[in-house]
Amino acid sequence: MVIPILNPRQWESVVFPEHPQHDTIWTITMGHDAQVYIGLCLEGRGGGVAQLYMYDTKARRLQHLADIGRVTGEPPDSGHATQGKIHFSLCHARDGKVYGATHCTTPPIGVPIWSPFTMWGDPVMSFPGAHIFRYDTKSREAVDFGVITPHEGIPYLMLDEKRKCLYGATYPKAHFFRTDLAGRDFKDYGRISSMYPIAMIFDSTGNLYTSDVTSRLIKYDVKQDRLRFFDTRPYVEPWNQSGACSWITDMCQGPDGFIYGLTYSNDHLFRFDPRRDEPAIEDLGPGLDDIPAVFLRCMTADHSGHIYYTVNQKRNQSDGNILARYHVATGKKEVIGLMELNGQGNFPWRVVCDPAGTLYFACVQRIPVNILIYRPE
Repeated sequence: MVIPILNPRQWESVVFPEHPQHDTIWTITMGHDAQVYIGLCLEGRGGGVAQLYMYDTKARRLQHLADIGRVTGEPPDSGHATQGKIHFSLCHARDGKVYGATHCTTPPIGVPIWSPFTMWGDPVMSFPGAHIFRYDTKSREAVDFGVITPHEGIPYLMLDEKRKCLYGATYPKAHFFRTDLAGRDFKDYGRISSMYPIAMIFDSTGNLYTSDVTSRLIKYDVKQDRLRFFDTRPYVEPWNQSGACSWITDMCQGPDGFIYGLTYSNDHLFRFDPRRDEPAIEDLGPGLDDIPAVFLRCMTADHSGHIYYTVNQKRNQSDGNILARYHVATGKKEVIGLMELNGQGNFPWRVVCDPAGTLYFACVQRIPVNILIYRPE
């Protein structure tokens, strides 16, 4: 099958000229104000600090909001592992405030390799711990609530505006927690996996779903204030029957009320009904029935009954990505096109969709790092 290249007139690649050494974007979120908020990370070089950006969807330009080293009071040359990452943690509230958390694995300045395990208690080179911060997009004021999890990063954060709290997970201990909006009244629910989860979603009643590293579905039951571990998992490849290293990587709510998802190590779609007390995961087959792939990424629902995702055909992660979509009403899977722009491939990991149907992709493992914007006709 010949896969068409996406129309270049519908594509835009946006780089970050103020921060040309930053190499990864793990978090991108669509705000209630229809603006796109982005966390810029520097993982591959010691001494980097994360940056907070906004992409103005009306003016079509980037705006730098905050240097997280300055916000947290931890400069690049502190000697410690730096506040180099905002991972899957940006959350935009209806009052215009953006909440986020910092994450580790960026080495200290001048150090090529660093581990949170071996450097846990080191007085000089340890990671001081993750901060929760808040940025007010109206007043342009940034507030740091201090170290929340000593020596651990917070790779995931979710905002529950109704209950005025944040949920998240830590690394390397992979504990699930809840806290208030200032990082206080912290409650630790214990370890939920051998590695932190990389997808979380709320259902319509405020329950939260995530998974462990074997794709086992986990629910935080908001009424009972407890975690529930279900004996249900998505499809796994025959060579990986244990489900090892196969997190649920993406989830989104479909127009039918089901939650749709992808996993780390195969190319199948799945869904489950969160309205059931014991959800059962339904396998929807490969992302594209006639095109074998290594994995799928970047799932989001638009506002027209479709679920978009990327299909990676090759283990060279920046090569061979196809944009596809699933029609919820019919179950049809459709190729949109090969994600090449100016002859270059990209490795997108997260995507958001604005009310007009424009897709904004966050890319990783690239210098200079970029976002991709796709505007359907």
